[in-house]
Amino acid sequence: MTGTDRAVNTTDPSTVDDAADRIVVSFRSPEVDADGADGWWVADSAWIVEKMAEPSYRRYLRWAHAGPVAVGEEWEEFVNCGCANPEDVILRVETVEGGSAMGGDTDVEVVPRKAVVDDEVAGASA
Repeated sequence: MTGTDRAVNTTDPSTVDDAADRIVVSFRSPEVDADGADGWWVADSAWIVEKMAEPSYRRYLRWAHAGPVAVGEEWEEFVNCGCANPEDVILRVETVEGGSAMGGDTDVEVVPRKAVVDDEVAGASA
């Protein structure tokens, strides 16, 4: 799915039924295998993790993906790396706890996919 054919989510996250308490989302480069068989890329850098953990990015995720979510679901996104330099990423839902949907109060944790594959993220399984 490309950015031009993706439907815009108009769901207000505060109106979502069965909102999850916590959702863990991993990220990886679009160029690498989700299971890590073909190596990893700069997305594991602390700087990109920091940008994706910012409250504004997590708020964006709650709005862009408000509604039902399922473990294994993937989204094509990007993170702003400064100076108008976006970095494409694939986000994957790793864990959904306490409900079945992305809501306005859902705690969104963003982690590198490599950490999930290496079993370093509590509650997530590769």
